[in-house]
Amino acid sequence: MAAPESAPGEVGTASGGKNSFEYVGQVDQDGDNLTSYGFLSAIAGLHLSQLYTGHPHDEITARFTYFGTATLFARVEFNGLFIIDATGSIQYYFDPNGGASFSDPASFKSGELIAADPAKFHDVMSVTAPNTGLPHLTAALQRTKASKFAFGGATYRFGHVGLLQRSTATGLSTRIDPKPTSKLTLGGEAQVTGQA
Repeated sequence: MAAPESAPGEVGTASGGKNSFEYVGQVDQDGDNLTSYGFLSAIAGLHLSQLYTGHPHDEITARFTYFGTATLFARVEFNGLFIIDATGSIQYYFDPNGGASFSDPASFKSGELIAADPAKFHDVMSVTAPNTGLPHLTAALQRTKASKFAFGGATYRFGHVGLLQRSTATGLSTRIDPKPTSKLTLGGEAQVTGQA
């Protein structure tokens, strides 16, 4: 089914293979449980100056953040590769004052909940050194919540219900202990793939 035309004020739905949003974040792994959080560093339809309260452009000044959880259901180890699959969800937040901190994951849930996606994750990680790897993460996202929010005298909506997107990210993974407990730092982007 073709995606409907974007409604006035709808952002984060670029077409033609362009990025609908970009992000910087972290994933904490505790056994089979994953917690992801970070900030949106670009959103199609919004100017860079709207995304941050000032400089530098980081989690502290970011107005748009995300927080998600997932559970691993499949894991394969092969010749220096770790391949995992997980299911979970991601929520997106808007706080005009910013103020998140990577030392406090819950701070990425501050502000107004503006959107939510169930997500299916697939990660292929190459081990490059003891306790160190390079992840290549993909996620299939489906928007199930997209609420209007007001900012700067205008009304916006981050996508729409039924929006399908594919996210890809890469970065660095550090294993803290063999449980496994690990921390991934990531940068990535999402593109629209269709409409549910």
